[in-house]
Amino acid sequence: MMMITHPFWGTVTESWAGLTAQEPVALPGFAQPVEVFLGEELFEEDEEYQLTAAQLDEYAATFQAFLARAPRLLLALKAQAFARYQQFYAAHYADPAQSGAPALLLTTPEEHVAYMQDLGYVRITDEQTLRLSIRYKLDAEHGLEAKFVANSLVELAGIAET
Repeated sequence: MMMITHPFWGTVTESWAGLTAQEPVALPGFAQPVEVFLGEELFEEDEEYQLTAAQLDEYAATFQAFLARAPRLLLALKAQAFARYQQFYAAHYADPAQSGAPALLLTTPEEHVAYMQDLGYVRITDEQTLRLSIRYKLDAEHGLEAKFVANSLVELAGIAET
């Protein structure tokens, strides 16, 4: 089992979905601090984690750069998530016969963001890539995952689809 200590991340250890930082992190726009996974998740039984101090430094720089631009990046996330809602979910949630609940009738990204507040975790990987995995209340089966590369939102899909 791998364990390494890093000045920014603290003690990095193996957890349920890969290597994780010692302390959860708080992100602007989300109420609860969340677990941060560092590097890719391994799926093969015989694979071992091989993170280096240089990679951990790179991941720290990626995270700090993301935090510095978080207000702008989260605006982009809100807008794209709302567009995705309108494309895939709005008709379902507007019809109580389909959804089994009163019609939502969401008309703005600000109204919609209330359904994407449950951040599951953050994963930081090589090439300035950061993913936010969100437990999306309007699609509990697939969730939402936002992939940021070099501080640009490049993809929004279900969890593990980016």
